[in-house]
Formats: sequence, C-alpha cells, structure tokens
Amino acid sequence: MKFDRENLGIALEMLHCMLEKGSISRKDHPKEFLRYDQEAELREVLEYCAEKHNLLVCRYQDALFLSPGVQNQVFGLSNDDIRKSLGRGFNNPEMYTVFFIIHVLITEFYHESAYDPYLEKLPKLSLVTTVEKKIAAMGEIDDLEKASEELQFNFKVIHDLWSSLPTVEFKKDDPDEKKQRGVSSKHALINETIAFLEKNQLVREHNEAIYLTHRCKAIIREVYSNREIQDAITTFIEDLGHRGGDLDA
Repeated sequence: MKFDRENLGIALEMLHCMLEKGSISRKDHPKEFLRYDQEAELREVLEYCAEKHNLLVCRYQDALFLSPGVQNQVFGLSNDDIRKSLGRGFNNPEMYTVFFIIHVLITEFYHESAYDPYLEKLPKLSLVTTVEKKIAAMGEIDDLEKASEELQFNFKVIHDLWSSLPTVEFKKDDPDEKKQRGVSSKHALINETIAFLEKNQLVREHNEAIYLTHRCKAIIREVYSNREIQDAITTFIEDLGHRGGDLDA
C-alpha cells in the first residue's frame, strides 16, 4: 500500500501527538485538522497507522482520540491491570460488578442507538438507584446462569456480590462517617467505579453528578455501540426492570 509522503508524515505526527497527549484538537492543530477534514487519504493513512498498533481513531466534535483495540497488549488494559488499578480488595466478582455499573451508566446516557448522549449529566444517586433496581430485576430471571453463559457476562456473580453488600458502611473509629471507597458496600463500589473512570479520563464528577468526557463520547461512538456482543449486553441491561411489577427502572 502506497501513500503520499506528506500525508504519511502528517499522519505519523498526529498519531504521535495522540499517543503523547491523549488527543489532538482543531484548536491546537488547525492546519493538520483542516487537512484531515479535506484529504481522504490522510484519514486513511492515520487509521492505517493506528490499526498497525491495534488502535482505533475516535472523533468527537473537533478532537481525535485513540482507543485500544481488542486484546491490545501494549496500550490496552488486561483484567489483571484493571484489578490493580481499582485497588485493594478487587477480585473478579468486584471487577465484573464495576463493568456492570459502567454498562448501566452508559445505557443511562445513551438511549437505544443514539449517536449522542441523551443526558448532559447523571446524578450519582440516580446511578445508585438504577443499578439497585436492575440487579433486583436480574434476580427475578429464572435461569440467570444460562443468560450469563449466552452473553458471556457474569451476571450471576454480579447479582450475588451486590446482594451481599450493605448499602453503606460506617467507619469503626467514627460511626457517623460513611466509608467512601473500597468494596465493603454498594455506595463505596459505585465511588470506586467513578474513580476508575476518572483515572482513565472517561468521566468527571462534580457536585455529586457524573459527566462524560469528550474522550468517552468519541470512544462510544466508534467502538461501544458497534460491537455485537456489547449490543446484546446493553439490550439485556436496558430491559432489566422493564419486566413488569415494581421493578421498572
């Protein structure tokens, strides 16, 4: 495959910038962005170079971001990396529950196959309430283990862990103060999930509300909604609580 030398040089510079800084914006690189918009070959070269590193180029508004491809051993995170990043006390059940909370958070922002988020912000209390209702609805499924196998997602483990946790836990040396972090309560686990997403520049929390970053929106546009297994899991989670009774979410 042959590319124009100048386009190849610009694409490599853009890729280097994204690897170094996490993104490249029109504001900081107006000439490169203008050429990116006008030159189809430049877009092809950049995507080709990223693909060779098992990376995806993701765009949101006037910025480009990189997302690791599936099983990217260099730029991606393994399950072991994720557990270590989450901190002490996180084993597979806690990690799977964090993944579920992230799925719920995304389905709250994005309705069906929407290209842009439905909400500007999500109150943290709303996230806690929705996770609680969906896991309660999960417990009403006759064969949750079978659903877990079919969707390759550990719903049974998540349900059992979440159901075993108290809503909050108070500090031993101060019975009036809640433990904000850790794995010993639902409240703490939600906080750990948000902290993990903040660490990876995917959300920010302000005044007890969660906001998606532009990086997160770009990755969701490019990756999340276009993977069949993710679509199946998302549909399953969205349907939880819509099976009737008092569990409507």
